[in-house]
Amino acid sequence: MGITALLILFLCLVSYVFYLICERISLDRSLKRIPLRIAVTGTRGKSSVARILASILIEDGRKVVSKTTGSQALLLLPDGSRLELSRRGTASILEQKRVVKKASRLHADCLVAEIMSIHPENHYFEAQRILKPHIVAVTNVRLDHTEAMGDSTEDIASVLGLDVPPKSTVFVPEQAPYSPFVDAVGDSGGTLFKVARGVAAPLCEMAPDLAKREFLDNLDIAYSVARHLNIDHRIILKGILKAQHDIGRLKVWIARSADRERSFYLVNAFAANDPESTFQILSKVLELLPAASDKVIGVLNLRADRLPRTLQWIKALKHDAMRRFSRLYVTGGHCSMLRRRLPYVEILRGRTPEGLMSGITAGIPDGAVVFGFGNIKGAGMHLVGYWNRIGEDYGI
Repeated sequence: MGITALLILFLCLVSYVFYLICERISLDRSLKRIPLRIAVTGTRGKSSVARILASILIEDGRKVVSKTTGSQALLLLPDGSRLELSRRGTASILEQKRVVKKASRLHADCLVAEIMSIHPENHYFEAQRILKPHIVAVTNVRLDHTEAMGDSTEDIASVLGLDVPPKSTVFVPEQAPYSPFVDAVGDSGGTLFKVARGVAAPLCEMAPDLAKREFLDNLDIAYSVARHLNIDHRIILKGILKAQHDIGRLKVWIARSADRERSFYLVNAFAANDPESTFQILSKVLELLPAASDKVIGVLNLRADRLPRTLQWIKALKHDAMRRFSRLYVTGGHCSMLRRRLPYVEILRGRTPEGLMSGITAGIPDGAVVFGFGNIKGAGMHLVGYWNRIGEDYGI
């Protein structure tokens, strides 16, 4: 390599290092302009908790920017508008820098951001190098993304512990593995709160229908963070009731058959993803609709790029699927492989939501529950849109 080429390479390297230094200075300035930064991490419920917290803080009179990933990457702005984040290619944690700078430009006094990382090195970089939250709220610790995060809840908790920067305040549900978060806080001067199950019960006494609308574990975490910020109970409740939720949020509609002689329920649980969360949702739904307990029709939507999760579903459904479902359909990726392992499962045929639903509702009994789960991408999103058109909101 000639001297000229070496000089060009050296200048390029110097320019890149200078760019990184300027970017770090710019990001730190933006962070300093945001007095309160909250990161929401965990296995499930991150989007819901982030939106609830943002709504509570807005009700408390704060100027809030909130970023959720969930089923859609959205920025919730101080004026109440929602901005869908445009992406070129696959999602990247670097979009969090854009979020921080946007919040700074809008003079937000609070940023609530959902952690989007899966791999451990990304967790560390996203939380401790980009967002640098003052408060970390952990929704739960469940077995999911095991190929990247580990095969036990202790392993997964250790990865989530990477979202804890020095001197931060951390809220962890009492049912989650605790020691990894103790280690994460360590001697940094941070504070760790163990959130007792049912701590938000006073809110449910004030609004009895709240338990139908929200998962109690999510309420416990959001309530604990809000009380730590000295927000009054009544303001917390108002904020929760005004929260705008993700399209993947649990929702139930009631619909009628084509002959109008039978009615049935449509349940959007597609975004739960992992078996533990899904079966918790199914139990919640059947508590509210006990007469349908022996008439649950499962619709499992799979993603072709999520083979480990498909294998997780096969294992979870292998022994007791028909105890939970009177019929079980599958659509999306890996259908044939799942059918070979679970011969009682039926593959849904159809390229439109109308076509998929015609197979599901053929001979459906009165009062049955069509329970969609697995993943919301692809057919899940199309079915949810269709159910929203044909069904009447059941209030869940």
